Amino acid sequence: MIILIAALLLGSVPLPATISNDVQGDETITIYVLSNGFHSDIAVPRLGGDTFERLGLIEDDYPVQLDQVEYWAFGWGSKTAYTSLMAVSDLTLSIAAKALAFDESVMHITPLGALAAGENVYAFEISVPQYEALLENMKRFFASTEPLDVTQGFGDRFYKGKGRFAPWLSCNTWTGRRLREIGIGVGVWTPTSQSLEFGLQAVATKP
Repeated sequence: MIILIAALLLGSVPLPATISNDVQGDETITIYVLSNGFHSDIAVPRLGGDTFERLGLIEDDYPVQLDQVEYWAFGWGSKTAYTSLMAVSDLTLSIAAKALAFDESVMHITPLGALAAGENVYAFEISVPQYEALLENMKRFFASTEPLDVTQGFGDRFYKGKGRFAPWLSCNTWTGRRLREIGIGVGVWTPTSQSLEFGLQAVATKP
């Protein structure tokens, strides 16, 4: 209980950004943070394939009509939980125990269509340098650019990740850090989706 309270309190305290979040000039790129109350993803625009090219990934690895993909959602997390759960209701004690025991990590990418800010969908207008920095920061967490032989069935792909999952280093912690690195001041520590969303609600573009 003490840890949960600490997470919620620290999630509401903005950490000073490492770079300026002032958007310079007229060119901006819209990104989104998606939260389902358990897990969070960062969605970036496809930009005609530019996103994947910068990450060294291959769009043809995805069994989707690429001209219908407008955004790619990126997430990091426990290999056991991520590749076993289709919904929160699928969570079992054995999956939770293995995930919390410093499980291996994976990167997960899901193709998406059009997005708009709304409930549990947070929009941010960022500059081109911020967009480039975000991709470079996410790229650090791919241990391989070869997809794993597993999918959730949505045209998505998993990749071997870098780092170990832990209760204090969760998917939401990963999302919060990536945002702070490009100047979006969410909370100091965001291990839960609730602690992350405290900050998102304060700084996101309003729908």
